[in-house]
Order: sequence, then structure tokens, then C-alpha cells
Amino acid sequence: MMPDWVAITIGRHVISWRTLDDVELAHELAHVAQWRAHGLRFIPRYLAASRQAASGGGDRYRDNGYEVSARAAEEVVRARRSRATDDEVR
Repeated sequence: MMPDWVAITIGRHVISWRTLDDVELAHELAHVAQWRAHGLRFIPRYLAASRQAASGGGDRYRDNGYEVSARAAEEVVRARRSRATDDEVR
């Protein structure tokens, strides 16, 4: 596999090489939702999104719309974590 990958999601299964933290898990669960929405069509749609990102001068992975969406799920968890930390300080 790719050396930077922490996990991969196939259907409803998240396969990881180590225990995921809550941010990483949110990312992978976003992919579970994407698989649920598209079924097996997710694979060609994901690949098409990678091609579209690259053809627009972007990165095939980072600028793939499905990855952008999964990173947005990460940000929700980070924001919750930050709010919880702020509440603890008060």
C-alpha cells in the first residue's frame, strides 16, 4: 500500500494499520457514508474525481472532492474537541 496511508475504507469496512484517533475515524466514516450513498459506483466516481482534480492542476488525492468532504468531517471533530477544551479551561 501507500506508506502515508493510515487506513482505507471499502464499503462499510475501515481497515487500518493502527488504532485511529477520533479525527481519523471521522474521516474514514465520511468515506463509509460515501460508499453507502453510491455503492460500487463509488469506485469509478472516486477515480473520476481524482482525474478531475488532476486535470484542473490539483492533486489527485488532496483535491479529490471525496477527500475534501472527508477532511471537512475531520474539521467538525477538531472544532468539537477545541470547544470541549475551551469549556474545560473555563
